[in-house]
Amino acid sequence: MLEGAFSLLDKLMDEGELGLTQLADRCEMPKKTVHRLPDQMEVLGAVENVRGRYRIGARMFRLGQSWEPVPGIMRVARQPLRALSATIRTSTILAVPRRDRVLVAAASIVRAEDVARLRPGATVPAGMEFVSAPVRTATSSVVGTVSAVLDSGRSATALKEAVGHAARAISAALAS
Repeated sequence: MLEGAFSLLDKLMDEGELGLTQLADRCEMPKKTVHRLPDQMEVLGAVENVRGRYRIGARMFRLGQSWEPVPGIMRVARQPLRALSATIRTSTILAVPRRDRVLVAAASIVRAEDVARLRPGATVPAGMEFVSAPVRTATSSVVGTVSAVLDSGRSATALKEAVGHAARAISAALAS
């Protein structure tokens, strides 16, 4: 049952709003099962039903906001990411490894085309070019990277120092 619920949530996350038939097709589950799960999940606030179409509910938003790859990292990363984006005028992210993927944990978006691709919780898109520097814990373990989108015509060398400075600031704040 949990596997089915998470499959449903994954599809809603990827596609926004879906009706029951669409959910059943995309999740490859019987329509009867898909009908029962969203109703139960709606009672819990995990999904919302808007005119017969389901979407992620407010409770999932609240739960997602409490996740951190390393305790305290989200709090200490926000300001350096914003300052970095403002300085270099491109989108920046805090990327963290999770199992077989690299996730966007936090982002400071400057370029409109990056809004959908670099939303927190998304997998870092393949094929996008970044300039990155490691974020380390007090024990020097790498827990993620600060990465800046490398747009065409920009030199990676020009961004490297600023990205490294932001990564070191986050690492120092984690260590304290």
